[in-house]
Amino acid sequence: MLHKHGGDIYEGRVQTDFSANINFRGMPSSVRAAAERAVSASVHYPDPECRALRAALAKRENALLLQTKPEKRLRPDNEDAAKRPAAGGSEPAKPQNIAATQIAAEQIICGNGAAELMFALAAARKPRRALLAVPSFFEYEQALMAFGCGTEHFVLCKERDFALDDAFFAALQGESGAACDIVVLGNPNNPNGRLIDAALLEKLICLCRKRGVLLVLDESFYDFLDEEAAKRTFSGVCEVQSCPQLFIMKSFTKMYGMPGLRFGYGICSDRGLLERMREVLQPWNVSVPAQAAGCAAAGELEFARETARQISANRRQLWQRMEEAGYRVFHSDANFLLFEGPEGLQEYCRSRGFLIRDCSNYPGLQKGFFRVCVRGEQENAALMQALRDARKSLQEIKC
Repeated sequence: MLHKHGGDIYEGRVQTDFSANINFRGMPSSVRAAAERAVSASVHYPDPECRALRAALAKRENALLLQTKPEKRLRPDNEDAAKRPAAGGSEPAKPQNIAATQIAAEQIICGNGAAELMFALAAARKPRRALLAVPSFFEYEQALMAFGCGTEHFVLCKERDFALDDAFFAALQGESGAACDIVVLGNPNNPNGRLIDAALLEKLICLCRKRGVLLVLDESFYDFLDEEAAKRTFSGVCEVQSCPQLFIMKSFTKMYGMPGLRFGYGICSDRGLLERMREVLQPWNVSVPAQAAGCAAAGELEFARETARQISANRRQLWQRMEEAGYRVFHSDANFLLFEGPEGLQEYCRSRGFLIRDCSNYPGLQKGFFRVCVRGEQENAALMQALRDARKSLQEIKC
């Protein structure tokens, strides 16, 4: 049986889709125009190496690195590098500078969405055992299992709002079973929207580097972080050069409203791994319109910043109203909210024209867990009326 996702609007009766975590502002005009112009150029095959696109992505990532001051991250040696004396002297080793973190186009791989890259990574690396913090995006496990990788679940605690904590390291080091050779985590995580705390993430990167474990960080929703949230974590991109065992996945699908075009990319300093991934990917896997749209989206940094600000305000308001209506809502820094609701809620909302995500098929969750995307104020208000009515209506049926 296929795993069901959000965004299936094709069964009818849906007026507003809250089940897919797509930017409510839609596709930027520059991205739409680039994709439309590229339709005429689609009489030719796409560039199989995505040369212009990878150059645009490298420029984007390096601009973001300059903004986030990655020089405060650790040196590549180990977790004590910032404290140890420099060779031949008594002064502490200096943190890496910004130039040392710069991303080259050759360190980027493009795909038909981040999910395709997860499958390519599993096919190229062929890991034996994976550690996954659940609930999380189902395609991690699907891709790994498709290529014979065993998986171990670290179940995130509902009572801690599904936050990753130090207990994860016991599982990573094999104290609760066989040692793993790949770890896959979302930052923020889907479906709950939690961040990995900066100190924990630094420790995790250092440990994976020391043990030779491939650490895959899915940052598909990272662009939705507001300034306050971004201070509590950091993008793994700033550690790519110091840690070949680090693979960063990103997606333009969510922020730039282009799920139908499909585009995601990966960043890694292990050139050999990237080459093996390209060998297992289909040729021309990123279409001409998707490449053109990706190039345009790479330059839309202000659009992303403004979206993050709007999402933050709308999320706080929706969160508060849902709790006032009696729903248990879990902490999120992304453009979606995980919550608990009554049985039959998805069907009730669909009858009112709203599609929400039933999360009961996520490992680590069960019936009664749902997820909604944070949209515009008017759309959120309309959904809230349905959610209020649902509690009353479904409670009466239950009684």
